[in-house]
This record gives sequence, C-alpha cells and structure tokens, in this order.
Amino acid sequence: MTSIKAKKDTKVHEKEEEVATSGFSLRRFYSCAWRESLELIRDPIRLTLALAGSMILMMVMGYGITMDVEDLRYAVIDRDETTLSRDYAANIRGSRYFSEQPPLRDYDDMDLRMRSGDISMAVEIPPRFGRDLQRGAPVEIGLWLDGAMPQRAETMRGYVQGMHQLWLQDILRERLGQEETSLATIEVRYRYNPDVKSLPAMVPAVIPILLLMIPAILAALAVVREKELGSIINLYVTPLTRTEFIVGKQLPYIILSMISFILLVILAVFAFDVPIKGGFFALSLGALLYVIVATGMGLLASTVTKSQIAVIFLTMIVTLLPAVQFSGLLNSVSSLTGAGRTIGELYPTTHFLIITRGVFNKALYLRDLHTPLLALLAAIPIIVGLAIVLLRKQEK
Repeated sequence: MTSIKAKKDTKVHEKEEEVATSGFSLRRFYSCAWRESLELIRDPIRLTLALAGSMILMMVMGYGITMDVEDLRYAVIDRDETTLSRDYAANIRGSRYFSEQPPLRDYDDMDLRMRSGDISMAVEIPPRFGRDLQRGAPVEIGLWLDGAMPQRAETMRGYVQGMHQLWLQDILRERLGQEETSLATIEVRYRYNPDVKSLPAMVPAVIPILLLMIPAILAALAVVREKELGSIINLYVTPLTRTEFIVGKQLPYIILSMISFILLVILAVFAFDVPIKGGFFALSLGALLYVIVATGMGLLASTVTKSQIAVIFLTMIVTLLPAVQFSGLLNSVSSLTGAGRTIGELYPTTHFLIITRGVFNKALYLRDLHTPLLALLAAIPIIVGLAIVLLRKQEK
C-alpha cells in the first residue's frame, strides 16, 4: 500500500511539475527579471556602462565624425600681384571654411609645408591673371590639395570650385561689364540642413549605433556570465522556461536602454544644439522597438558562445560592422549593390536611422514613419524567437 501511494504521489508531483513548466508564467518571468535587475545594481561597472557609456561615446563620435571643411589651413602663391589677383585671394580668405597662412614662395616651400601638415591646400594664381581676365581670355588657377583623405579632398575641391564660379560671375558682370559666359545658371538650395553642417546629420545617426552596440553587448554578457559562473543551472533544474528566461533577462536592459535613449536625446538637443523638429512620440516608439531588437541580438549571440570575450567579439561583428557599412550611416543604402544592398534593406539599424534623421532633420511624425516602424516590429519576433529556440534547456 505504501509503495502504491508513493507511486501515486510521484505521478501527481510529475503532473504538477509538467503543468508548472507549460505556458508562460508571469511570476517566473518577474522573478528572472528582478534577479537580473539586482545583478545589475550590484555591479556598478555594468550599470555605469549602460547609462553613461552611450553618452561618452556620443560625445566622442559626435565631435569626432565630421565632414565639415572649416578653418582649413591654406596658402597662396600669387604670381600676378595685381588688384584682381589679390581680390581673388581675399574671396577665399573671407570664407568660414578656410584659414589663410603666410604666402608660399615656390613649389619647394609648398611641398615642405604640405608634407609637414602645416597646410592642406595651396592656391596658385598664374602670371597675367588679371590682364587675361580683363581681355576675356581663359585663365587657369592651380589648386593643390592634400589627397591623403580622398573624401575630404573632394569636399575641399567642391567648395573652392563653387567659390571660384561665384567670384568669376561677379567680376565679369559687375566690375568688367561683360556678359555672363553661360545663358543658364544653377542656383542650389538645401531643403534640410541648409548650412550643410556635419553635427545635424551625424548626431541623429550616432544614436542608432550606440543603442545597438552597448545594449546588445550587455544583454549578451548577462547570459554568458551565468554560463561561466555556473548559475545557468537555475535554468536547467527549475521549471523556468526558455521564453521566461530570455525575456526576463531582456527586460532590465530594455529599461536601461530607454533611459540611455532619453539621455542621448537630451545631449543631442542641449549639448550639440540639434533640435527635434518632428514627433517625439514616433522617435520614442521607434527607440523602444529598436532596443528590443538590439538586446535580442545580444541574447541571440549569447546562445552560441560560452565565454564573455567570445560573445563581445561576436556581438561587435554582427552589430557594429553592418550598422556602419550597410545602414546608410555614411552612404545611402540605395547606392549599394548585391549582398550589401540586401543587408542594408533588412538590417534594423537602417530603419531606425530613417526614423532618427526624419524626426530630427525632416520634421516627420508617426504618420510619415509607419514603414520603418513596422519593419522594426517585424524584426522582434524573428530575432527574439531565434534566441529562445537556440537556447539549450539542458547541457549536452
């Protein structure tokens, strides 16, 4: 009788355990999330990284990544020494993009100063410049650029050519009384960012990078750290399901990432002077969906690694590199081809970048951003679902 009763009790206990492990338990989910929150509070380094790390990196990247050509050091070789040649040199000197240095003596002096980094550009005004210009003869001005940074050199070239055309039209029309050399001219106007400055373009673009990299790394470390310490055994021996474990681990980092998002927006508005022109609700909703994706990517990386060093490298590779190269940070996704174009169109950072730039620079609202928001929403079950599926409930 005792044996039969023991068997019945065992069966009842197994049925209760089976019921307990089936479905999603809010109590177990809350316990997992609360435990991870306590782990964060007791680890000031991770907590500081989660809150202040993004702000520090934004300061570095916001001021460091710039395409502006301002206060560019240049010098002039004036071989004409006429009123028109001096006026041409003064036209460049009056621009905010350039900073004039002492004049150059000859080519050897130019080569020496450009090699040392004293100047990045040299302008050579040829002999008979003023006389040829007054006679309507073609003139050729030499422009020497430091080509060590090709993109920056192309930007300098564009600025100087634009200034040259404006000065030439002014001289021909107003001072020499000659007709315009062309029947049609192009007047350029910039609809967004009219001053063509880097900060209004780069600061909104840096926010998606930071909200991807740091939350993903922190979420990945949360799981791998338990593997290294052995506390992952709680998942193996308790009724805790993989879904409860993953989502419970994810929740504290989602909250921290949203706090970090608020701090980044405050920094953008007040420190970088980049105002929000569109809907803050659309920006916040996009940020919430995005950080869920970002932390999910970190958890996904943690399911296939067992050491903290390995998961950091893996997370950096699958987050930072595609985000910089294929999301439209520096080059438009539409300009990419092949696999790069496909990655750019599918990668979550691309869609959140559209949201941040749209809200900060183009005054877009929720009704204008439903496509990228839906793309982020669709990515959540895919990424988080893969993390849940690939997480092992038992050690092999």
